[in-house]
Amino acid sequence: MSTAIYSDLRSRLTMGALVALPFVYLLLLYAFPIYKVVALSLRDYQPAYATDDWIGLENYREILGDARSWQFIGRTFVYTVVCVGTSFCLGLGGALLTVAVGRAFSERWAGALRQVVILPMIFIPAAAGVMWSFAYTQHYGWVNHILLMFGLPAKPWLVTDAAFYLVMATDIWGWTPFLYLIFLAALQQLPAEVIEAARVDGASARQAFWYVILPMLRPVIAIAVTIKSLDTYRAFDYLWIMTKGGPGTSSTTLNIATYKTAFLDLQFGKASAYGVITMLFPFAVVILFLALRRGRVQ
Repeated sequence: MSTAIYSDLRSRLTMGALVALPFVYLLLLYAFPIYKVVALSLRDYQPAYATDDWIGLENYREILGDARSWQFIGRTFVYTVVCVGTSFCLGLGGALLTVAVGRAFSERWAGALRQVVILPMIFIPAAAGVMWSFAYTQHYGWVNHILLMFGLPAKPWLVTDAAFYLVMATDIWGWTPFLYLIFLAALQQLPAEVIEAARVDGASARQAFWYVILPMLRPVIAIAVTIKSLDTYRAFDYLWIMTKGGPGTSSTTLNIATYKTAFLDLQFGKASAYGVITMLFPFAVVILFLALRRGRVQ
């Protein structure tokens, strides 16, 4: 009897440990760091000056009262919307084109097109940022060499007002293949009978796309765009490597502002406040996505 009780107790403890493990993971890697960031944002913590004073919401008042901070916020959303929107259109268009090429010609041509489109994925963002930074240099970059061939002047592009837009173009170049592969896989899994039935009923290619294909892709699009939006919103690598937020602050987003405030200005309390403000959008997106998914399930 004691052996059976011992075995049952051990099973219960094992089950309890397995159930508790995800909560411990969330506590250590999410809840506790978030708590520390929020707590630090309420203090004037500057190790270089040996200051660690409680100041309440003063960091938030300073940030939200600074016009530059609103520029950083606006620029972050512009970066996210433009990059995600463009990558979505290019990724979906490329996936539709690949499927059409495979049906009209052969799977070999579709495979070749697929390899070309996903080529940017072989570069890690840091290496791609360095590569494109060199491409935009005034005297050695191939972009200016092409412009000179057409009689146009060469410019140091990454120290001009165009720098922010060039970084966005690099981000679109690097991450469009991610959405492309998701949409291509989804398109290849769609039931061909439904699409053929729509065509037999007289639907044009445009009508079949809008009223048949797109509704069936909607769940995949929602997940892919949500993931890409959250990833782009916290973009740092291309911006820092290519411009470091410059020239001036013309390409500074919330993430760059947080980094500079913490590790260049050594104002960790204010940087934590920037971090808390930065976290609000991802939380809102995740909650909205879960609410929409729950509504559909019910």
